[in-house]
Amino acid sequence: MSNKKLVRLSLMLTVALILGLLESILPPLPVPGVKLGLANIVNVIVLYSDGFVESLLISLARVIILSIFIGSLFSVTFYISLSGALTSVAGMSLVYTLFNRDISTVTISALGAFIHICAQLITVSILMNTKDILYLFPILSILGVITGIITGIISSYILRLRL
Repeated sequence: MSNKKLVRLSLMLTVALILGLLESILPPLPVPGVKLGLANIVNVIVLYSDGFVESLLISLARVIILSIFIGSLFSVTFYISLSGALTSVAGMSLVYTLFNRDISTVTISALGAFIHICAQLITVSILMNTKDILYLFPILSILGVITGIITGIISSYILRLRL
């Protein structure tokens, strides 16, 4: 990996961390468990500009570092966040590759948000030994896709700027 790429990816991780911290201090949205997913903007940009491995590493590092910052490393919250982050990047990358990289950032981001919600609900269901959380699936998946569309639009705009 070139020094230029390493510096750029380090800056992207920094932006993802800042967005994650910003999102953690914003007032909660009216529906419990719903966030804007601002850090996903970075994942989509890195997926399109660098590829799966780099996007996965950014996502993994972001979850670990943010968990250290907010004191939730290896807590239930950490595992819920980790499951959503890693599965969404993997799913986005798989679809991106299957469509020969000819798929919009909005579609990829919305898909990633949907996968993220699915993984988190399954993780909560397993960790808390309850299926009741799955009743939230319809509303959370709809809201997740909406926020995914928003972050996909932002990602598309930034990618057009050639950052």
